[in-house]
Amino acid sequence: MKYLLSLILMCISANFIWSQEDSKLVYNRPYVIYQGCEDAEDKKSCYDIMLHEFLAKHINKKKLKDSIFSRAKKDTITMHTNILYDEKGYIVKDYSSISNPVNGKFKKLETILDSIPKVKPVLDSYDNGVSSNATNLFGFLLDRVNDSIVPILGYIPDEVPFSVIEKVPVYKGCKKSLNNKALKDCMNEKIQKHVAKNFKIKIASKLDLNPGVKRIFVLFKIDKEGNVIGIKARGPHVALEDEAIRVIKTIPKLKKPGYQRGKAVIVPYSLPIVFRISE
Repeated sequence: MKYLLSLILMCISANFIWSQEDSKLVYNRPYVIYQGCEDAEDKKSCYDIMLHEFLAKHINKKKLKDSIFSRAKKDTITMHTNILYDEKGYIVKDYSSISNPVNGKFKKLETILDSIPKVKPVLDSYDNGVSSNATNLFGFLLDRVNDSIVPILGYIPDEVPFSVIEKVPVYKGCKKSLNNKALKDCMNEKIQKHVAKNFKIKIASKLDLNPGVKRIFVLFKIDKEGNVIGIKARGPHVALEDEAIRVIKTIPKLKKPGYQRGKAVIVPYSLPIVFRISE
């Protein structure tokens, strides 16, 4: 039998946080302005607050609220939003998403996206509208006594998904000066090469596996000091799971952990190791 090892990295997301981070372009208005924030001193923070309150209003509607109260395992929940505004300030729904407040999975919550008001768009140096992404992480308290879901301003959870982290962990060999997207791409590439180099694929030849594509799903976390912790693996054989865990344990301590609003946080990361067995 011949074995081909290939890797596919999950949780890759171009997480653009506001257009002013692109140093190659000049903007007359480097951020979108939410309705009612025109005269605010800090218009970006105003956007965050207004959208946070908007989401709270909608998840407090009885049907969704009752579902959240019955399914939530904690007294706090988070919602991640990734909204693409076009050149006129309208939401592009096909490229926008809001995470489920209970399981965190991204989905298109049509009723909420349809209701988010038009914003004043980013403007370039000629005052032309520019499309832009606005990505946010919001926290809410489940006030069961008063049967209400309350926004927690400035909330920072202990864990933030790799797809929405504001400052991605810095992998050894990746330059700290890179922007967030480039750091994500660099980290994904470094982990891919590390696993491809160190995973002993010949182990599979001793396991009498049937021909076809095999996957080992690996989950781990990067803690607040940049260490890899909490490694788990699920595959077609325990020997392959053990090998995947062994390889991930050899990932060096990262140069910097992930940061959300200036605070070090834990960042979960998932990786499927994929290989094909052919006769």
